[in-house]
Amino acid sequence: MKHQFEYIAFVDAEKTPGVAKKIESTVASAQKLGLNAKSTLLAPTMLGAWGFIKALLSTNTEVLFVRFSSLLFPFLFFPFLLARLRGTKIVVDVPTPRKSVLVELKTSEPRTLVRMFKQSISLLSASWVLMPANLIVQYAQESAWYLFGVKHKTLKIGNGINIPEDLPVALSSWQADDTLNLIAVAQLADWHGYDRLLKAIAELANKPDAPKVSLTIVGEGEAFEPLKKLAKSLKIDSQVEFTGFLSGARLDAQFNNAHIGIASLGLYRIGLDEASVLKAREYVARGLSVIGAANDPDFPANSDIRLMVSNSDSTNDITTLICELPTKTLMSPSELRKYAEENLSMESKLKGILDKLN
Repeated sequence: MKHQFEYIAFVDAEKTPGVAKKIESTVASAQKLGLNAKSTLLAPTMLGAWGFIKALLSTNTEVLFVRFSSLLFPFLFFPFLLARLRGTKIVVDVPTPRKSVLVELKTSEPRTLVRMFKQSISLLSASWVLMPANLIVQYAQESAWYLFGVKHKTLKIGNGINIPEDLPVALSSWQADDTLNLIAVAQLADWHGYDRLLKAIAELANKPDAPKVSLTIVGEGEAFEPLKKLAKSLKIDSQVEFTGFLSGARLDAQFNNAHIGIASLGLYRIGLDEASVLKAREYVARGLSVIGAANDPDFPANSDIRLMVSNSDSTNDITTLICELPTKTLMSPSELRKYAEENLSMESKLKGILDKLN
């Protein structure tokens, strides 16, 4: 008989498709590992919260993954205990360090009273809301306040991704005389730091020996209009294309023409000096090298796959990196895909979690 595996999350799949995609990838990977796996996604509403609690009270799964929610978890302490008494092993998936969420709220929540309420809930819930869990999975270093009493059962790993066999690999290999095609795909927010890249591209236009650069930004979000205005004010709008949200064949076509993917360049804006960015892994799986900021547990600082720039407002190191690219030998798309399959797949990450759980 196959072991039972369920992932329950408090998430709006339409507003945050990337989150839903990661959850479904986790479930698909569990199935590949031979588990009888399913997901339950509940909308972040009062009705969804009640459904979440009922799902915990009624589940008979052997392994239960739950995505962390700071507002919901104080109400889940006793349902978690009851699930543990029934023999369920609980894994809490914490996608972003809670210390960073506190910082992010300063810019993402403009309503002062609401922001103070959310910050208070987070600080007061501390680590006790995680104590019923068997294992807590983190993707970057957490603060001592949120680790108190649970550090011994906290596992820090790099994010894993699902890599379908039919996922296309980029067709383009860059030559120094060609235009360097960059691609950035995200639900656009300030912490992606793409304004740094736009400013760097503007500076490169004044360097006669610099490679010619084009940038395609795929996605929507709160930073969409500010980035468009910035590109226009810098007079680089002819080099930057904003496509809006794309999926399927239209997204594949953009990747096919790209040479390097742009991961988050503004993690310092949410207090992170380390992160396991999903998009960086997706770029590598598609055969692209990556430019990113801050440390990543899956890539050393001197990696030839993830080219690292400073985790700051500086544009100098971005322009320097791009100017030095003609002297570097980038891995081929097929080599990058192989690396992703061997080191970044969700199956390998999930197997490590389940081994730790047992």
